[in-house]
Amino acid sequence: MKSVRVRQILLVFVLSLSCTAALVHSASRGPGWGELSYEPPAAGTYQLPVIMSATNGVVLKDDHSTANLFDLMSDRIVFLSFIFTRCSDVNGCPLANAVLYKVQSRINQRPELAKDVALLSISFDPEFDTPEIISALKKSFQRGVVDWEFLTTDNQSNLQPILDGYGQFAVRPHDEHGVQMDEYVHLLRVYLIDKKRHVRNIYSVSFLHPDILMNDLETLLLESQLE
Repeated sequence: MKSVRVRQILLVFVLSLSCTAALVHSASRGPGWGELSYEPPAAGTYQLPVIMSATNGVVLKDDHSTANLFDLMSDRIVFLSFIFTRCSDVNGCPLANAVLYKVQSRINQRPELAKDVALLSISFDPEFDTPEIISALKKSFQRGVVDWEFLTTDNQSNLQPILDGYGQFAVRPHDEHGVQMDEYVHLLRVYLIDKKRHVRNIYSVSFLHPDILMNDLETLLLESQLE
């Protein structure tokens, strides 16, 4: 049964990437699915102020081992996303994964950047998103030299302090019969964290685009070189 469930989840995410061309014609799509409609500021021509401190926490890796978020971040710039595999909103988790996949591809074309960057995707559905599920997801998305970890937690008790620390809202609603639904109501957020573990940007649907993320990444890399 687990192998069937893994295949079903992978199919959803593979389809979320392969349907990009169709989404280009959708008026409700997020900008990250297509070309950016304006020219963003060049890297290094602007500053990214500190928004808040990053939050540590205990997470579960795809091999069932536990780790601290700060240890996974190490001395690197991090793009941190919160997702769940049952998400059906094209402008939600599938968009976050698609944009980070594009960022990963661009960094792979410039492998000298890879040692300074990490991608972390944490599930806020630990009951369903087991290490087996996130392991299959990791194998589906991770390519090249970029370190992209897909993570979950042992339980909600370990997850909640992480969500609270980042201000990540996620609620699992009930249907008209009082039964919890599989979906989560959540805000799409991807966090840019610098090497000193400060959050420097928080991307919503409107600003989650690989062009913007790459420019912000290079801006922080240039900043770190001057320190």
